[in-house]
Amino acid sequence: MRISIFASIWAQNLWDELILKNEIKLLEKKYWEDTKFSVFTYDKKNIFYKKENVKYYEFFPIGIKNPKNIIKNKLNFIVFIFITLMSDLIVIWWWWIIYDNENQLTKSPLKIWMFRTFIFRMFMKKIEFFRLWLNIKDKNNYKKVKFIFKKANYISVRDNYSFELLNELWINSTIEKDPVFYDKGSYITNKSLIWVINSTDLTTNKLLSFDFNWITVWLALRSWYLVEKSNLSMRMEEGKIREIINYITSNGWKIILLPHSFHKNDILANDFLFLNKFLHKNVSIESSMEDVYNVYKNKKIDICFSMRLHSIILSHVYEIPFLWISYSKKTDEILKTLK
Repeated sequence: MRISIFASIWAQNLWDELILKNEIKLLEKKYWEDTKFSVFTYDKKNIFYKKENVKYYEFFPIGIKNPKNIIKNKLNFIVFIFITLMSDLIVIWWWWIIYDNENQLTKSPLKIWMFRTFIFRMFMKKIEFFRLWLNIKDKNNYKKVKFIFKKANYISVRDNYSFELLNELWINSTIEKDPVFYDKGSYITNKSLIWVINSTDLTTNKLLSFDFNWITVWLALRSWYLVEKSNLSMRMEEGKIREIINYITSNGWKIILLPHSFHKNDILANDFLFLNKFLHKNVSIESSMEDVYNVYKNKKIDICFSMRLHSIILSHVYEIPFLWISYSKKTDEILKTLK
């Protein structure tokens, strides 16, 4: 069995890498363990999940408007066609096929996915959409979305919103859990969630009623969601975070920052650069995806203030006490699952 995976990995984001890792494990269980995987990515240099039956290839196209990439894109196109022809199944996991609600620089690649799915259908390949998370605001995109999902053999989504959205377009799908819920080998249910708060409501006043009976507080924060959008400014947000950090450290507790994204090109998505601004003698930071992942996996955390989605899920899976800082529809959907 040969499966080609078109995955949202390339940006040094722990979320993306763990979805791929668990996607492969779930597909191995669904089919068989000696399945060979071809994974398409924008970054072949920084591979997080390595296994003998998994090979990585570069996406086509890459920087198509840049003349320097002409030869690279020609070679990538040949590889793309060859791997597609050799595949028994095409699995598409790209949670931002429709991507218009994030405060980041990356844009929605709808036309590219129309092209790719056209090629898959032309070669009569089986297509499976793997646990997508969609957000479509512009109804002018509906025809493009229908084209992308046309004649898919199986479509699974991770939330009720995506399910209802596709249902509105007369596209059948099934709701299945985020694959990172299976990071420990099977789906885990526990009561590690201790408090829920909206991101813009995270203030020292809110923390006054919270009993810090821990040696260390771990913070998994991301930028641009901790102040109201009407008042959005980097200075206001940084001031708010410093106020919270000063409050926690003034009570004698240490803080360790947990960046989940190390994006090299998109500054707005890079947690590591953002969180580095808050370092001082009582505040340290983990410096790689591997280190951050091992913190959760080895249960080194006393309590985690979880804002990143997979900080929430990993805390749940590894039974780590966590305070949930919800900032969007996708995190609210997961809260419904845990409750």
